[in-house]
Amino acid sequence: MTEGNFRYCDVSLPVPLDQPFTYELPDTLRHRVKRGCRLLVPFGSRKLTGVVLATHNTPPDAAPKLAFQLLGEEPAISEELLALARWVASYYCAPLGEVLRAMTPLASEVRTGKLFSLTDKGRDTARQIILATGEAEDPTLQILRLLENRPLSATYLGQKVANATSILKSLQRRGFVGVENTAQERDPLRAPADKLVIEFTSRPPESEKLRKAERELMAFLELHPGPHLLSEVESQVPNASVAGRAMARRSLVALKPVGISASTVHARAPHLLNPEQQAALDAMEAAIATHQFQTFLLQGVTGSGKTEVYLRAIETALAHGRGTLMLVPEIALTPAVSGQFTHRFGDRVAILHSAFSGTERAEQWRAIRSGKAQVVVGTRSSVFAPVQRLGLIVVDEEHDQSYKQEENPRYNGRDVAIVRAQAAGAIVVLGSATPSLESRYNVERGKYQHIRLTARIANRPMPDVEIVDMREEFLATRKQNTFSRRLMEMMQLRLEAGEQTMILHNKRGFSTFAACRSCGWRMECVNCAVTMTYHHRDRRMLCHYCSHADRPPKRCPKCDSEHVHFLGTGSEKVEEELHLAFPRARVIRMDRDTVSGKKGYETILHGFRAHEYDILVGTQMIAKGHDI
Repeated sequence: MTEGNFRYCDVSLPVPLDQPFTYELPDTLRHRVKRGCRLLVPFGSRKLTGVVLATHNTPPDAAPKLAFQLLGEEPAISEELLALARWVASYYCAPLGEVLRAMTPLASEVRTGKLFSLTDKGRDTARQIILATGEAEDPTLQILRLLENRPLSATYLGQKVANATSILKSLQRRGFVGVENTAQERDPLRAPADKLVIEFTSRPPESEKLRKAERELMAFLELHPGPHLLSEVESQVPNASVAGRAMARRSLVALKPVGISASTVHARAPHLLNPEQQAALDAMEAAIATHQFQTFLLQGVTGSGKTEVYLRAIETALAHGRGTLMLVPEIALTPAVSGQFTHRFGDRVAILHSAFSGTERAEQWRAIRSGKAQVVVGTRSSVFAPVQRLGLIVVDEEHDQSYKQEENPRYNGRDVAIVRAQAAGAIVVLGSATPSLESRYNVERGKYQHIRLTARIANRPMPDVEIVDMREEFLATRKQNTFSRRLMEMMQLRLEAGEQTMILHNKRGFSTFAACRSCGWRMECVNCAVTMTYHHRDRRMLCHYCSHADRPPKRCPKCDSEHVHFLGTGSEKVEEELHLAFPRARVIRMDRDTVSGKKGYETILHGFRAHEYDILVGTQMIAKGHDI
């Protein structure tokens, strides 16, 4: 065999088994498969996408199955990230396949489905029924007739036969129909028209004849150069969607997915640094220039200008040809932080977080891997972004618990960032006003360099803090109020002055639990054995751990008492009481119940910045990093 012509490969699959699986490569793949490539392989009755760990010519003990398809010619996982994945799997006791799946947000590019076909028993039965009944067909017989020719998907059968899903389940239980899980690469040109951008590239050769719709589309694109949303073109050119897809397959036009964001804002001039900021930046620049791993703990009071130090350090890394990674703890922070970065670095910024759709994440991931995006802003999963020539990682609010992944594979994004930077010869900047105990301990041991920013920018004063003892408030008013008199007074003054107020209450829902005052029973989740929260708007009890929902109790199921009361206060109740206390104030709530997707955070925060609301109520997502 020639060099690089391997017959077998070891593949890591996203299954809860900590072992690779050996597959045989077909002749067409033996020269193309490399370490880190994604491969579509059979696994039982399923087809899974795995990552190639090794290629070799050593046959396994049992006869291996044949691999199906190579997904991408270039490796999706670099040697650097493959080594990091092995460390994460070992340190956090997670299967390697699940770690590698978390590293590659490309699952949306593989379309999965089910293919139904007749079994031998079903084929014999179908022929007997067809011969006995002739042309009189009921829905079951229609499905049997369709499946007699070839295997078909449930979607196709549902279009041809009414109630196909339940009929297929019945036939499957009786052993007449078998099902096979399928997977194949999703055709990007089949995306919805509002998700595609079309642009003219070149005219066809004179020998190639275009259809009427294609000629009209070509004329429109020539008269209107530049990228256009395909759905908008379709409103002006009949059949533009069909014609555009056909022309894109012949490379006459470019048809690409819509990008996450396009920056048209010119870069702003950096702010002047004070002496403490300049000293911090000098230390970081010296470390970046030497290309040696080093960790800095940047401890600065709120408003001390840590973000400007981050931006200057990133500029230095880019000047040395190194990529950078900025981690933030909450999705809500990503739009605000990415806006600052986009103003400074333009289209070199990529954004990664879980609120994006699979297609959007894949598009950003590819921009990062290609080197087009050199500055990455995202949440904890962004620590696995394929940044080229990584030189700097910034972990903002490094003490925050949001950096800990609670589902498999479990990991701490801050710690993984430090391990990755060490392997890449990059520096890490851990920023916080209240550093974690682990970071302070590492400073004492000399592992981290401690940098302090003790004063606010332009000598701005620190905020006044008042602590109100609600026990004394109850003795004075004889009422169990949510707000103290002092807080109500200060909010009223802010409203009269035309100023805004932010109210942080770190509990969702209306009431935190339901309890019986006769026997002490509390309504708990059947899965988690924790008290369920009452959500007034949805009229349901909800578990905040597993999302199990149930109806609010009217009577106690233990003693049949009517004295079931909803106790405790959540952000939903705070919002309602503010509406009652200040009927003319514009109140908005921001928590997981009021925001959905990447647009929800931006819409509420943009409205509050634009002074469309007077009072913003929210959970911890309003407490971090917002410059109002």
